[in-house]
Amino acid sequence: MIEKEKIESIKTNVEMVALAEAKGVKLHKTGQSYFGLCPFHHDKNPSFSVTPSRNEWHCFGCGKGGDVIRFVELFDQVDFKEAVKRLSGNGFKTAKKSARKKPSKKQAGLSARLLKLLKRVIEFYHTAFCEDPRARQYLNQRGITDNTIFSDFNIGFANDTLLNALPGEGDVYEQLKQIGVLTSKGNEHFYGYVTFPLYDMQGNPAGIYGRRLDEMVTGNVSDHLYLPGARYGLFNRQAVKSHKQIILTESIIDSITLINAGIKNTLACYGTNGFTAEHLKLLKHYEVAAVYICFDADDAGKQATQSVSASLQAEGLRTHCVNLPAGCDINDFFLSTPKAPDHFKDLVHQANPADSGIRKEEQKAQLVKTDYGFIMTIAGRKYEVRGILRNDSKLKATVKGIVMEKSKRRLHVDTVDFYSARSRAYLIKGLCDLFATDKNAIAEDVQRLLELAEDYRPPEQGPEKKESMTAADKAKALAFLKNPDMFEEILSDFETIGYTGEQMNKLLCYIAAVSRKMEAPLSVMIQSRSAAGKSYLQDTVLSMVPEDVFIKYTRLTDQALFYKDKDSLKHKILAIEELDGMNGAVYSIRSIQSSKKITIAYTGKDPVSGELKTQDNTVEGPLMVFITTTQVDIDGETASRFVFISIDESEEMTQKSWPSSAKARPWKE
Repeated sequence: MIEKEKIESIKTNVEMVALAEAKGVKLHKTGQSYFGLCPFHHDKNPSFSVTPSRNEWHCFGCGKGGDVIRFVELFDQVDFKEAVKRLSGNGFKTAKKSARKKPSKKQAGLSARLLKLLKRVIEFYHTAFCEDPRARQYLNQRGITDNTIFSDFNIGFANDTLLNALPGEGDVYEQLKQIGVLTSKGNEHFYGYVTFPLYDMQGNPAGIYGRRLDEMVTGNVSDHLYLPGARYGLFNRQAVKSHKQIILTESIIDSITLINAGIKNTLACYGTNGFTAEHLKLLKHYEVAAVYICFDADDAGKQATQSVSASLQAEGLRTHCVNLPAGCDINDFFLSTPKAPDHFKDLVHQANPADSGIRKEEQKAQLVKTDYGFIMTIAGRKYEVRGILRNDSKLKATVKGIVMEKSKRRLHVDTVDFYSARSRAYLIKGLCDLFATDKNAIAEDVQRLLELAEDYRPPEQGPEKKESMTAADKAKALAFLKNPDMFEEILSDFETIGYTGEQMNKLLCYIAAVSRKMEAPLSVMIQSRSAAGKSYLQDTVLSMVPEDVFIKYTRLTDQALFYKDKDSLKHKILAIEELDGMNGAVYSIRSIQSSKKITIAYTGKDPVSGELKTQDNTVEGPLMVFITTTQVDIDGETASRFVFISIDESEEMTQKSWPSSAKARPWKE
């Protein structure tokens, strides 16, 4: 808990003008305030304002604002506690030039604008990685499969889309050349490489490392690529802050391999000669107790191990050398060795049998599965997880942290996407406040919750089983399709589940539902008065097809379908309870029926330049549309695309469908 007096002292004594200028924001005085370009959005006209009398700042462009602590939170991308720590005794108490924080060598080389642009490039490459499967497939082949790693480390892919995304004019091209993202000829420096962002000790972007994809880049080119000039930046610097034993690897791929296996306390070098002054400074700053050096088991790796070990020992750091099998690197070892994580920990233990904190057994967590999710308890911290929803890109759940204090119970409840680094960060922050526990311990808890949520299956379902059709079942299915009495069997099934009568309507609707698999499926509109049984017919037909092939809505807004995923409607049934609920969406439904797809153009912010840009989204068909309505007059454009049926409302039909116990009584009194 941070003392309130300390927080108020920082807000009062740390001068906002000096802080902003030290972070690279150039300010000029106008009246009683200072103005400059906002560092938090693409600002062409000075909209960032500092009011010295209140020692606060505000941007009239993006709407952000606050005190000095909030500024550091946003600028350095850290939480409240870390922002307070960085502002404690930092030298910003006066506006004198000599008192301002001296920028790092990298920051001195790149202006705040260029650092911001580099950050946008990193984010753009990460978006390309998420959309283009080739880079992910490459990492999966190397055994790196944990989706959280890709988002946590902003792993990217330079797939030749950056140039297409840049604005047609302006100075962005020259700025990207200045950074080194573009070559002097305007080509993409990292084209064909998986990209890994590097950050300085404060968390600011400092560089990019690229790993070549052989299928895209051939010839006499390096497997490894960096931004031009001296190498700056660190990979997985966060681990050094929270662990006293660090495994130093020869490459980033090796480091990620360990992280993928749950071994988080790793720091990557950049090859045998890639141990830099930044690495040494980081290890010394956080007073690491021991460094386990695990380089490739070849001549170059062994020589580098001895050299790095001598350098670290000269600075007072204890070192231990981890010996891999001959010819192996860490990634090779994990790909070729059964139960590799356990065997690797054994190798680490052998490097220092007397004192290996890395081999220490993890604290046990108690787990109870429930009908709605699971409950995990560890070190007195209790977590209830429920509502787990998972697809390829998201893993959502509701997490409840619980603290019992005598007769009082305190809670923190949050809905989190475990695959989103930002979402996990908000959850960790809230749980830290609840449990009053170190951030690293809570982060480890959340990592365990993620892994448990990935493995969770509802009790009634159990593990997923891939069922295959037996030869007998296949023969029976083919015989059914060739049966000349197939329609009678289908109608018999309707009778079995309790729907009598309406023979032609039932058969027509079922055939239309099955036609969703065709390139030109039928669409049906059931047109009858209220309470005639339209919805019952629609629901009965839908109950006879798999749940994942139909989507049912009560109401659609005008542009709702335009923003669905590309293949979310392809060969599906779109069921709408009432034509009146379609509103303006009737136009998009007609379009996808005729053209087999719909496309919308919309304005969005360019991920690199931050400027507005026209983007588009396409939703593919074909699909079967199934609608009920009480309307009598249907416009011709809509009517021409449907087969119309009506519910039989005769007394004879009513008597057929009336329960047998009531047939003895007259229908009309």
